[in-house]
Amino acid sequence: MDQLFRKYLNSVLNPDEYSRVSDFLTDVNNEEVIYDLIKPFWDKDINEADGVGQIPNPELRTKIIQAIYLNDRKTEKRKLTAYKMVFRIAAILAVGLFISTVFFFQKSTKDHSFAEMQTVSTPFGAKTSLKLPDGSLVWLNSGSSISFTSNFEKTRMVSLKGEAFFEVKKNGQPFIVSTAFGDVQVKGTSFNVSAFYGEKFQTTLLTGIVNVKEKQTGKEVSIQPGQQAGIYGSDLKVENVDTDMFLSWKDGKLIFRNEYLPSVTKRLERWYNVKIELAGDKRLSEISYTGVIEMESFSEVLQLLKVTAPIDYVYDETTRTIQIKYKSN
Repeated sequence: MDQLFRKYLNSVLNPDEYSRVSDFLTDVNNEEVIYDLIKPFWDKDINEADGVGQIPNPELRTKIIQAIYLNDRKTEKRKLTAYKMVFRIAAILAVGLFISTVFFFQKSTKDHSFAEMQTVSTPFGAKTSLKLPDGSLVWLNSGSSISFTSNFEKTRMVSLKGEAFFEVKKNGQPFIVSTAFGDVQVKGTSFNVSAFYGEKFQTTLLTGIVNVKEKQTGKEVSIQPGQQAGIYGSDLKVENVDTDMFLSWKDGKLIFRNEYLPSVTKRLERWYNVKIELAGDKRLSEISYTGVIEMESFSEVLQLLKVTAPIDYVYDETTRTIQIKYKSN
C-alpha cells in the first residue's frame, strides 16, 4: 500500500489501482494507517515551506478547514487539537486534491434533446486516468482536458486540449481524437497525443496503426509503432522515436535527453504547478539537459539544474514565480 499511496499522491495510478486506494482511504478502520502513510509527505511539505515548496491548492485547504469545523459542531464530536487538525487536513487533502481538483465534470444544459457533454480536466501539478463509456482507458497529463458525449459508444469522438495517452478498445467503430491542430483516428490501439497551445503537436504510437490529419492543410499520414507524427510549421512529418521519451509521464517520470532549457521549464511548470521565467539571456536557450525526474520535489529539481549548468534562481513568494538567470564565472 505504501507504493500505491506514493503513486496516488503523484497522480499516476491506473484505474484499478485508484479503486484499491480509494476503497482503502474511505474505510474508517484504516485511519491510523493513513495517518502513518501521509505523515512523511506532510512533514516534507512543511520543511520546504520556506523554500519553493507551496500548498498545492490553498483555496481547497481553506474549504477543508471550514468543512471540518462545521462538521464537528454539527455532530458534537470531540474537539481536535491543533496537531491532530493538521494531519486531518492532510489526510483529506490526499483525497480532495485527487477527487476535487483533478476531476471536473461539466454537463451541457443548453438543449436536453442533444447528448450531454462531459469534460474531465486536470490542473497543473496533477494527472489522472479515466475509463470512457466504451471501455477505452485515458491517462490525462497536467494542464489538460478531454470532452466526450454521453452517447459515446455510438460516436467515439473526444476533444483534447493538452496531452493524453489512450488505450483504445476495439468495437468496430472508429475512435477519433480531435484537437485544435489535427485529428487522430484509430480503431484499437495505444498512443499518445500532445496538443498544447504554443508547442508542437505530436502523436506517438505504441501499438497498432493510427491516421493523423493536419487541420489547416488536410494532409494525412499513417504511422507505425515506434513512430511519431508531428506538425512543424505547415508540414506534417513522420519520424522514428524512442517512445519512452514521450510516454513515461503517465508512469510518473519526466525524461530529458539533450532537451534545451526553455522546453524543460515548460514541462516543469505543468508538472509542479509553478511559474518559471527565464532571464533575457540567449545563453540560457543554449543549455541542454539529460536525465530522469521521478518523485523528486521541485526544490530538489532546481538544485539538480543548478549543479549541472551555470544557472542561478530566485523564488518570489508573493507571485510564486521562479526566475532563472545565467550564472557567469
